[in-house]
Amino acid sequence: MPEINESILKSHIKERKFSRAYLIYGNEAYLKRHYAGLIASKCVSEGMEGFNLRSFDQENGNDIRELMDSTDTLPVFSDYCCTVIKDFPLDTMYSSDKKLFEGWIKELPETTVAVFWQDSDDINPKKDAKWKSVISLFSKYASVLCLDRLDKSSLAKTVMGGLKKRGADITAETAYYLIDSVGSDLNILLNEVEKLANFVRSGVVTKEDIDKICIKSLEANVFDLSKSLLSKNLARSMGILDKLFKEKEKPEAILGALAGNFIDIYRAKASVSAGKGADYLQEIYNYKNTGFRLRNAARDSGRLNMREVRKCLELLSRADSQIKMRVTDERITLERLITEIYKVITDGETI
Repeated sequence: MPEINESILKSHIKERKFSRAYLIYGNEAYLKRHYAGLIASKCVSEGMEGFNLRSFDQENGNDIRELMDSTDTLPVFSDYCCTVIKDFPLDTMYSSDKKLFEGWIKELPETTVAVFWQDSDDINPKKDAKWKSVISLFSKYASVLCLDRLDKSSLAKTVMGGLKKRGADITAETAYYLIDSVGSDLNILLNEVEKLANFVRSGVVTKEDIDKICIKSLEANVFDLSKSLLSKNLARSMGILDKLFKEKEKPEAILGALAGNFIDIYRAKASVSAGKGADYLQEIYNYKNTGFRLRNAARDSGRLNMREVRKCLELLSRADSQIKMRVTDERITLERLITEIYKVITDGETI
Protein backbone atom coordinates (compact mmCIF):
# COMPACT_ATOMS: atom_id res chain seq x y z
CA MET A 1 0.00 0.00 0.00
CA PRO A 2 1.21 3.58 -0.53
CA GLU A 3 1.55 6.03 2.33
CA ILE A 4 -1.82 7.08 3.74
CA ASN A 5 -3.02 10.32 5.31
CA GLU A 6 -5.04 11.06 8.43
CA SER A 7 -8.32 11.09 6.50
CA ILE A 8 -7.76 7.58 5.14
CA LEU A 9 -6.82 6.28 8.60
CA LYS A 10 -10.04 7.74 9.99
CA SER A 11 -11.99 5.83 7.34
CA HIS A 12 -10.18 2.60 8.32
CA ILE A 13 -11.19 3.19 11.94
CA LYS A 14 -14.77 4.18 11.14
CA GLU A 15 -15.37 1.18 8.88
CA ARG A 16 -13.27 -1.14 11.08
CA LYS A 17 -11.42 -2.35 8.01
CA PHE A 18 -7.78 -2.23 9.03
CA SER A 19 -4.46 -2.80 7.31
CA ARG A 20 -2.55 -5.74 8.74
CA ALA A 21 0.12 -3.36 9.97
CA TYR A 22 0.69 0.37 10.42
CA LEU A 23 3.85 2.42 10.78
CA ILE A 24 3.10 5.79 12.41
CA TYR A 25 5.86 8.38 12.67
CA GLY A 26 6.37 12.16 12.55
CA ASN A 27 6.88 15.04 15.00
CA GLU A 28 3.29 15.42 16.31
CA ALA A 29 3.51 13.39 19.53
CA TYR A 30 -0.13 13.77 20.55
CA LEU A 31 -1.59 12.52 17.26
CA LYS A 32 0.79 9.55 17.05
CA ARG A 33 -0.15 8.36 20.53
CA HIS A 34 -3.83 9.14 19.94
CA TYR A 35 -4.17 7.12 16.74
CA ALA A 36 -2.09 4.18 17.96
CA GLY A 37 -4.44 3.91 20.95
CA LEU A 38 -7.55 4.48 18.85
CA ILE A 39 -6.69 1.70 16.39
CA ALA A 40 -6.15 -0.70 19.30
CA SER A 41 -9.41 0.25 21.02
CA LYS A 42 -11.42 -0.22 17.81
CA CYS A 43 -9.76 -3.53 16.93
CA VAL A 44 -10.32 -5.23 20.28
CA SER A 45 -13.74 -5.72 21.86
CA GLU A 46 -14.15 -4.02 25.23
CA GLY A 47 -13.35 -6.40 28.07
CA MET A 48 -11.32 -8.73 25.85
CA GLU A 49 -8.05 -6.79 25.96
CA GLY A 50 -6.39 -9.47 28.09
CA PHE A 51 -6.84 -12.00 25.28
CA ASN A 52 -6.49 -9.88 22.16
CA LEU A 53 -4.17 -6.96 22.92
CA ARG A 54 -0.37 -7.08 23.29
CA SER A 55 1.97 -4.16 23.92
CA PHE A 56 5.71 -3.78 23.40
CA ASP A 57 8.09 -0.88 23.98
CA GLN A 58 11.78 -0.28 24.65
CA GLU A 59 11.41 -1.21 28.32
CA ASN A 60 9.87 -4.66 27.87
CA GLY A 61 11.95 -5.90 25.03
CA ASN A 62 12.65 -5.57 21.33
CA ASP A 63 13.04 -9.24 20.43
CA ILE A 64 11.70 -9.77 16.93
CA ARG A 65 10.79 -13.41 17.55
CA GLU A 66 8.79 -12.53 20.65
CA LEU A 67 7.00 -9.91 18.59
CA MET A 68 6.19 -12.44 15.89
CA ASP A 69 4.93 -14.98 18.42
CA SER A 70 2.54 -12.37 19.86
CA THR A 71 0.66 -12.24 16.57
CA ASP A 72 0.42 -16.02 16.12
CA THR A 73 -2.98 -16.29 17.82
CA LEU A 74 -6.61 -16.09 16.80
CA PRO A 75 -8.86 -13.38 18.30
CA VAL A 76 -11.21 -14.33 21.15
CA PHE A 77 -14.72 -12.82 20.77
CA SER A 78 -13.25 -10.05 18.62
CA ASP A 79 -12.68 -9.52 14.92
CA TYR A 80 -9.00 -8.78 15.45
CA CYS A 81 -5.97 -9.35 17.65
CA CYS A 82 -3.90 -6.18 18.01
CA THR A 83 -0.23 -5.75 18.87
CA VAL A 84 0.94 -2.19 19.63
CA ILE A 85 4.68 -1.61 19.41
CA LYS A 86 6.26 1.65 20.58
CA ASP A 87 9.73 2.60 19.36
CA PHE A 88 10.68 -0.78 17.94
CA PRO A 89 14.19 -0.26 16.46
CA LEU A 90 13.17 -0.99 12.91
CA ASP A 91 16.15 0.90 11.51
CA THR A 92 18.76 -1.17 13.38
CA MET A 93 17.69 -4.72 12.50
CA TYR A 94 20.40 -7.07 11.29
CA SER A 95 19.99 -8.26 7.73
CA SER A 96 18.86 -11.72 8.90
CA ASP A 97 16.25 -10.19 11.22
CA LYS A 98 15.16 -7.79 8.49
CA LYS A 99 14.55 -10.70 6.14
CA LEU A 100 12.64 -12.52 8.88
CA PHE A 101 10.61 -9.36 9.61
CA GLU A 102 9.72 -8.87 5.95
CA GLY A 103 8.46 -12.44 5.70
CA TRP A 104 6.42 -11.97 8.88
CA ILE A 105 4.76 -8.69 7.86
CA LYS A 106 4.04 -10.11 4.40
CA GLU A 107 2.22 -13.13 5.88
CA LEU A 108 0.33 -11.46 8.74
CA PRO A 109 -3.14 -12.99 9.03
CA GLU A 110 -6.18 -10.87 8.23
CA THR A 111 -7.28 -11.09 11.86
CA THR A 112 -4.08 -9.40 13.11
CA VAL A 113 -3.33 -5.68 13.27
CA ALA A 114 0.20 -4.63 14.25
CA VAL A 115 0.67 -0.94 15.08
CA PHE A 116 4.23 0.39 15.13
CA TRP A 117 4.44 3.97 16.40
CA GLN A 118 7.70 5.81 16.80
CA ASP A 119 7.77 8.32 19.65
CA SER A 120 10.94 9.88 18.27
CA ASP A 121 10.36 13.04 16.24
CA ASP A 122 13.62 13.02 14.28
CA ILE A 123 12.84 10.36 11.66
CA ASN A 124 13.60 11.81 8.24
CA PRO A 125 13.52 9.23 5.42
CA LYS A 126 14.85 11.84 2.99
CA LYS A 127 18.11 11.99 4.94
CA ASP A 128 18.22 8.55 6.58
CA ALA A 129 18.62 5.63 4.17
CA LYS A 130 17.75 3.05 6.84
CA TRP A 131 14.40 4.63 7.65
CA LYS A 132 13.75 5.13 3.95
CA SER A 133 14.18 1.38 3.52
CA VAL A 134 11.86 0.64 6.48
CA ILE A 135 9.14 2.93 5.13
CA SER A 136 9.48 1.38 1.68
CA LEU A 137 8.97 -2.06 3.23
CA PHE A 138 5.84 -0.98 5.13
CA SER A 139 4.49 0.78 2.04
CA LYS A 140 4.78 -2.51 0.17
CA TYR A 141 2.87 -4.67 2.64
CA ALA A 142 1.14 -2.35 5.13
CA SER A 143 0.19 1.30 5.74
CA VAL A 144 2.51 4.20 6.54
CA LEU A 145 1.29 7.42 8.15
CA CYS A 146 3.46 10.48 8.82
CA LEU A 147 1.92 12.80 11.40
CA ASP A 148 3.77 16.10 11.52
CA ARG A 149 2.71 19.17 13.46
CA LEU A 150 -0.29 20.94 12.06
CA ASP A 151 0.06 24.31 10.37
CA LYS A 152 -1.33 27.32 12.16
CA SER A 153 -4.58 27.37 10.19
CA SER A 154 -5.30 23.72 11.02
CA LEU A 155 -4.44 24.30 14.67
CA ALA A 156 -6.86 27.24 14.78
CA LYS A 157 -9.63 25.05 13.36
CA THR A 158 -8.83 22.41 15.99
CA VAL A 159 -9.06 25.02 18.76
CA MET A 160 -12.35 26.38 17.46
CA GLY A 161 -13.79 22.90 17.06
CA GLY A 162 -12.57 21.79 20.48
CA LEU A 163 -14.21 24.73 22.21
CA LYS A 164 -17.43 24.33 20.24
CA LYS A 165 -17.70 20.69 21.37
CA ARG A 166 -17.39 21.91 24.94
CA GLY A 167 -20.12 24.54 24.52
CA ALA A 168 -17.84 27.57 24.22
CA ASP A 169 -16.85 29.77 21.30
CA ILE A 170 -13.78 31.60 20.01
CA THR A 171 -13.05 33.74 16.95
CA ALA A 172 -10.37 32.73 14.46
CA GLU A 173 -8.27 35.77 15.45
CA THR A 174 -8.38 34.81 19.14
CA ALA A 175 -7.61 31.18 18.28
CA TYR A 176 -4.45 32.38 16.50
CA TYR A 177 -3.59 34.45 19.58
CA LEU A 178 -3.92 31.33 21.76
CA ILE A 179 -1.55 29.42 19.48
CA ASP A 180 0.97 32.28 19.55
CA SER A 181 0.70 32.35 23.35
CA VAL A 182 1.00 28.67 24.28
CA GLY A 183 2.76 27.22 21.26
CA SER A 184 1.88 24.68 18.58
CA ASP A 185 2.26 21.51 20.66
CA LEU A 186 -1.16 19.92 20.20
CA ASN A 187 -1.20 18.18 23.58
CA ILE A 188 -0.52 21.45 25.42
CA LEU A 189 -2.94 23.34 23.18
CA LEU A 190 -5.82 20.94 23.85
CA ASN A 191 -5.13 21.13 27.57
CA GLU A 192 -5.46 24.91 27.40
CA VAL A 193 -8.68 24.53 25.38
CA GLU A 194 -10.09 22.41 28.21
CA LYS A 195 -9.12 25.03 30.78
CA LEU A 196 -10.64 27.85 28.74
CA ALA A 197 -13.89 25.94 28.20
CA ASN A 198 -14.23 25.38 31.95
CA PHE A 199 -13.41 29.02 32.61
CA VAL A 200 -15.85 30.69 30.20
CA ARG A 201 -18.45 27.87 30.32
CA SER A 202 -20.85 28.70 27.47
CA GLY A 203 -19.32 32.09 26.70
CA VAL A 204 -16.87 33.42 24.14
CA VAL A 205 -13.14 33.13 24.84
CA THR A 206 -11.30 36.47 24.70
CA LYS A 207 -7.64 37.41 24.59
CA GLU A 208 -8.02 38.63 28.18
CA ASP A 209 -9.20 35.14 29.21
CA ILE A 210 -6.13 33.61 27.57
CA ASP A 211 -3.80 36.05 29.32
CA LYS A 212 -5.53 35.35 32.61
CA ILE A 213 -5.46 31.55 32.77
CA CYS A 214 -3.20 30.11 30.06
CA ILE A 215 0.48 29.39 30.55
CA LYS A 216 2.52 31.08 27.84
CA SER A 217 5.22 29.10 26.10
CA LEU A 218 8.87 30.08 26.43
CA GLU A 219 8.85 31.23 22.80
CA ALA A 220 5.80 33.45 23.38
CA ASN A 221 7.32 35.03 26.49
CA VAL A 222 10.64 35.65 24.77
CA PHE A 223 8.83 37.11 21.76
CA ASP A 224 7.14 39.53 24.18
CA LEU A 225 10.58 40.32 25.60
CA SER A 226 11.95 41.05 22.12
CA LYS A 227 8.90 43.15 21.30
CA SER A 228 9.39 45.17 24.49
CA LEU A 229 13.04 45.74 23.66
CA LEU A 230 12.19 46.90 20.15
CA SER A 231 9.59 49.22 21.68
CA LYS A 232 12.38 50.58 23.94
CA ASN A 233 10.61 49.45 27.11
CA LEU A 234 13.46 48.26 29.32
CA ALA A 235 11.35 47.92 32.48
CA ARG A 236 8.88 45.55 30.83
CA SER A 237 11.73 43.57 29.26
CA MET A 238 13.33 43.05 32.66
CA GLY A 239 9.94 42.13 34.11
CA ILE A 240 9.47 39.39 31.52
CA LEU A 241 12.98 38.09 32.17
CA ASP A 242 12.21 37.99 35.90
CA LYS A 243 9.02 36.05 35.16
CA LEU A 244 10.95 33.51 33.09
CA PHE A 245 13.39 32.91 35.93
CA LYS A 246 10.51 32.51 38.40
CA GLU A 247 9.05 29.90 36.06
CA LYS A 248 12.45 28.16 36.21
CA GLU A 249 13.13 28.36 32.49
CA LYS A 250 16.70 27.40 31.64
CA PRO A 251 18.94 30.44 30.89
CA GLU A 252 20.35 28.78 27.77
CA ALA A 253 16.81 28.17 26.49
CA ILE A 254 15.87 31.82 27.09
CA LEU A 255 18.99 32.96 25.29
CA GLY A 256 18.41 30.52 22.42
CA ALA A 257 14.86 31.75 21.86
CA LEU A 258 15.96 35.40 22.02
CA ALA A 259 18.79 34.75 19.57
CA GLY A 260 16.31 33.01 17.27
CA ASN A 261 14.15 36.14 17.15
CA PHE A 262 17.08 38.36 16.20
CA ILE A 263 18.32 35.83 13.62
CA ASP A 264 14.85 35.96 12.06
CA ILE A 265 15.09 39.76 11.96
CA TYR A 266 18.55 39.58 10.36
CA ARG A 267 17.34 37.14 7.69
CA ALA A 268 14.23 39.20 6.96
CA LYS A 269 16.23 42.41 6.70
CA ALA A 270 18.82 40.82 4.42
CA SER A 271 16.05 39.39 2.24
CA VAL A 272 14.29 42.74 1.92
CA SER A 273 17.62 44.47 1.19
CA ALA A 274 18.15 41.99 -1.66
CA GLY A 275 14.77 42.89 -3.11
CA LYS A 276 13.07 39.73 -1.90
CA GLY A 277 10.02 39.34 0.33
CA ALA A 278 10.32 37.71 3.73
CA ASP A 279 8.42 34.65 2.45
CA TYR A 280 11.32 33.97 0.11
CA LEU A 281 13.24 32.72 3.16
CA GLN A 282 10.86 29.78 3.55
CA GLU A 283 12.49 28.28 0.49
CA ILE A 284 15.94 28.48 2.11
CA TYR A 285 15.48 27.94 5.85
CA ASN A 286 13.31 25.57 7.86
CA TYR A 287 10.27 27.74 8.57
CA LYS A 288 7.74 24.98 7.96
CA ASN A 289 4.48 25.83 9.74
CA THR A 290 6.13 28.92 11.29
CA GLY A 291 5.68 31.51 8.56
CA PHE A 292 4.32 33.92 11.17
CA ARG A 293 7.88 34.21 12.53
CA LEU A 294 9.00 35.64 9.22
CA ARG A 295 6.08 38.04 9.04
CA ASN A 296 6.83 39.27 12.57
CA ALA A 297 10.52 39.58 11.73
CA ALA A 298 9.80 41.52 8.53
CA ARG A 299 7.62 43.93 10.51
CA ASP A 300 10.20 44.37 13.28
CA SER A 301 13.21 44.64 11.00
CA GLY A 302 12.26 48.20 10.05
CA ARG A 303 13.03 49.36 13.59
CA LEU A 304 16.75 48.61 13.26
CA ASN A 305 19.43 49.18 10.66
CA MET A 306 21.69 46.28 9.64
CA ARG A 307 24.61 47.53 11.75
CA GLU A 308 22.42 47.49 14.85
CA VAL A 309 21.09 44.01 14.08
CA ARG A 310 24.63 42.69 13.67
CA LYS A 311 25.66 44.32 16.94
CA CYS A 312 22.75 42.64 18.74
CA LEU A 313 23.77 39.26 17.29
CA GLU A 314 27.34 39.88 18.44
CA LEU A 315 26.09 40.58 21.98
CA LEU A 316 23.94 37.44 21.92
CA SER A 317 26.91 35.35 20.77
CA ARG A 318 29.10 36.76 23.55
CA ALA A 319 26.42 36.03 26.16
CA ASP A 320 26.13 32.48 24.83
CA SER A 321 29.86 31.93 25.35
CA GLN A 322 29.69 33.38 28.87
CA ILE A 323 26.80 31.10 29.85
CA LYS A 324 28.48 28.01 28.40
CA MET A 325 31.77 28.82 30.13
CA ARG A 326 30.01 29.80 33.40
CA VAL A 327 31.98 33.08 33.38
CA THR A 328 29.49 34.74 35.72
CA ASP A 329 26.02 34.21 37.17
CA GLU A 330 23.64 33.29 34.34
CA ARG A 331 20.98 35.74 35.45
CA ILE A 332 23.49 38.59 35.60
CA THR A 333 24.67 37.63 32.10
CA LEU A 334 21.15 37.83 30.70
CA GLU A 335 20.26 41.05 32.54
CA ARG A 336 23.42 42.66 31.19
CA LEU A 337 22.60 41.38 27.70
CA ILE A 338 19.10 42.89 27.83
CA THR A 339 20.54 46.23 28.94
CA GLU A 340 23.17 46.22 26.19
CA ILE A 341 20.66 45.35 23.46
CA TYR A 342 18.38 48.09 24.78
CA LYS A 343 21.21 50.61 24.45
CA VAL A 344 21.90 49.52 20.85
CA ILE A 345 18.21 49.81 19.94
CA THR A 346 17.80 53.14 21.76
CA ASP A 347 20.75 55.08 20.46
CA GLY A 348 22.93 52.73 18.43
CA GLU A 349 25.68 52.99 21.03
CA THR A 350 28.58 50.61 20.48
CA ILE A 351 29.17 48.62 23.66
